[in-house]
Order: sequence, then C-alpha cells, then structure tokens
Amino acid sequence: MQLEQDKKLKKFAELVFEKNKVHNLTAAKTAEDFYNKHIKDCLCAFKKIKPKLSENIVDCGSGAGLPGMVWAILSPNSKIWSVDSNQKKIAFQKHAKRELGLKNIEPIAIRIQDHIPPEGSSVVFKAFSSIGAGAESLRRETSIKNLLFFKKDDEKTAQEITEATSLLYDYKRHEYLSNKEKMLIVELYDNKNSNN
Repeated sequence: MQLEQDKKLKKFAELVFEKNKVHNLTAAKTAEDFYNKHIKDCLCAFKKIKPKLSENIVDCGSGAGLPGMVWAILSPNSKIWSVDSNQKKIAFQKHAKRELGLKNIEPIAIRIQDHIPPEGSSVVFKAFSSIGAGAESLRRETSIKNLLFFKKDDEKTAQEITEATSLLYDYKRHEYLSNKEKMLIVELYDNKNSNN
C-alpha cells in the first residue's frame, strides 16, 4: 500500500474517533482500534473483491463511511456514492472528505430505497440488516453490475442466504480473513445481468 494512502487511512481513523466523542460512529475505544478492526477489514475486502468492482460504487448504509471512504482512498479512479439516511453521519463524511482531500466520493443523505444507482454500478452493503432486506431495499430502475454483502462466514450468514433464495438469481461466495476471522462477501447479480 502506498505511503500516502496509509497516511490518509490513519487520519480517517483519527477523524472518526474524534467525532465519535460527539456522535456515535463506532464502538471502537481508540483510533488505533478502529483502524485495526474496521479499516483493515475494508482493506482485506477490497483486495478480495477488486476484480469484480465496477468503476461506479454505491455504499449503502455507509454509517461512518465504511467501506466507501476507505475505498475512495484506495481507488482514486473509482466514483463512489456513500448513501446513509442519518444526516449527522453524512455531515461527518463530508467533513472527512474535505479533510482528506477526496474528490471521488459523494456522501448523500437519503434512504437507500430512494437512491437510484448509476447504470452498471457495484452496490455494497456492510453491516446491513440482512441479505434479503438489502436486496429488497434497492430500487431497480437501472441495471446494476452486482450487489456485494460483507458478512461473517458463519451460520447466521448461511441462514440469510437460505432465506433470500427467491432473490438470488445467481450468487458467488468470496471468502477472506480479517483479524484472523473468517469473512465473506456474498456477490449477487441483478437478474438482468446474471451472465456477467
């Protein structure tokens, strides 16, 4: 990883921790804890899924900006929309965008159901309620490339996949390790693009 990117990622962790004193952004106790647990997870996930990502990425329910802000730092050529209905969290992301000098991310305060992703986007859900709820929340006026759900690779996720079977026209499992924990990105294809 480039030195400049690492500096920005560490600065982002500090910004989150500083703002966390005022607004609840994370359960992490220190900036270092946030970096090691959450930012490193986004890094590992990015390395795993990078070949499958569109240049246009929509981060749904982005909260403090995970993975959107991290991926904006890692992939300056991507265009990222960071979507969350919580005005305070989006205000924080706009502040972080300015502080980090990021030009390729657009934090938007809107409900996922009301946001229309750009044509051919990769749509990402991290720490979202469930695979089924995420897939159903998305408006399908445009044709997307894929839906990506970040999950722990455990029984709960296996159950979510089973419960969402009617929505899974096609899906793939992308397994990775983060902090020695088995993680999983479940990649769903839009039914119009299931041959991608």
